[in-house]
This record gives sequence, C-alpha cells and structure tokens, in this order.
Amino acid sequence: MHTIKSIALFISLFPLLTSCALPGKIANQKLESSKNIAVASLLGDTFHGIHIGGTVFHNEAYKASVPDWEIDALAEQIITKHISKNSSRHAATLNHDAGLSDRFIKSFSYFNSGYNYDEVINLAKQQGADTLILIQATKYDNAPHHKPGYGFYDGTFFSSRHSCVYSLFTINVFSIATREKTGWEWGFPTCYGENYLPWKNSFDKYSEDEKTLMRKKTEENIKANVIKAISGIGF
Repeated sequence: MHTIKSIALFISLFPLLTSCALPGKIANQKLESSKNIAVASLLGDTFHGIHIGGTVFHNEAYKASVPDWEIDALAEQIITKHISKNSSRHAATLNHDAGLSDRFIKSFSYFNSGYNYDEVINLAKQQGADTLILIQATKYDNAPHHKPGYGFYDGTFFSSRHSCVYSLFTINVFSIATREKTGWEWGFPTCYGENYLPWKNSFDKYSEDEKTLMRKKTEENIKANVIKAISGIGF
C-alpha cells in the first residue's frame, strides 16, 4: 500500500518537477509581452580541443584563447537579427563591461542551485528591456567529454573515429518584471563526422588555413544551434 501511495505521489508531482527542468516554448501570453529584448552571450573566448582515445591514457586536451573570433558578438548578432524579423519586437545587445562573463562564472554556487542572474537582469532593466535572452556555456551530462562552450571534439571508439567542431550551451529567457526564467532551450553538440580537420594536441600546431577553417565551422555550428534553440523557445 505504501509503495502504491509513493508511486501515486511521484506521478502527481512529476509535472511540477519537470516543468522547471525541461526546455520548451514560452507561454503565448509571456511571449507576446516581450517587446524590448536585451541579448547577451557569455560563451567566452576559449576554444576547447578534446581527444578521447581508446583508453584514458590516450586522452588529450587543450584550451586556446580566440578573442579575435568574437564569438559572443556573433551569437548576439544572430539572435538580434532573428528576432528583429518580427516588426513588433526590438532586440539589442546588452551593454556590459568585459568582466561580466568572469563575474557570472564565479557566481555559481551549489548552495543556490546554480548561477546568480541578478547582475545581468539588472543591466537589462537599466537598458529599458522587458526581456533578457542569455546564452551561456552549459555542461551536458549526456555528452560529458564535450566542454561547455565550443571547440573541436575527436573521439576514437575501437577502430571508429568520431570528430566534429561543436558548440554546447543553453539559451535562457528572463522576464525583467518578475526576474523569473520564462523559457530555455539547449544548443547541443552534434558530431556527424569531421573529414577535413585532423586531431592535433595543441592549437598552435594547426596551420593558419586550418585555424581559419576551424573558425568558419565554429561560426556555422553556433549559428545553426542558436537559431534552432531560439526558434524552439518560440521566437
């Protein structure tokens, strides 16, 4: 009897539990109230290289700083351009200093169950926005080897090689009036096979042509992922 009651209680609570955890579209009335939107990307300037070998002893990784790629500016431009197709909405990049991304990352706390969004929401409010769209690098448990943000993943499983230039993030939407998250969606890593870029254990070992190709593929992947995610939210 106690088991049956426990199952029934879980079933009754399941919609409440998942409503906060699962991504999805914004409710129509909340979506319609989004007229003046501030957009911020905090993906950062770090390109991740990850190689997963046949055993942990063959794993390799590197990090490379690529500020000249201007990935955050690109992601923000993609969203503002996409949203501005709707004449009833205005979207603009959030005004902030260069240290916002570092402060946001440091705000993470297990005690508070995640990041502190107060600063970015306050900045959007000061800008006169009613809605904030925030792109942030996010860990994905189903792809634990892909570092949050963007990079090049190369994996070997038996004799099979799987590699790709990827991006991994979430897009979160906040109401400025209530300071609550009204919707969110994933930008997933998708690895269909990379035929042009070999794995090298250092970013500096790639030629300038290879780096240019890597940047182009990163931009293409982020654009596809951002548009898919923001459309999935309802914009």
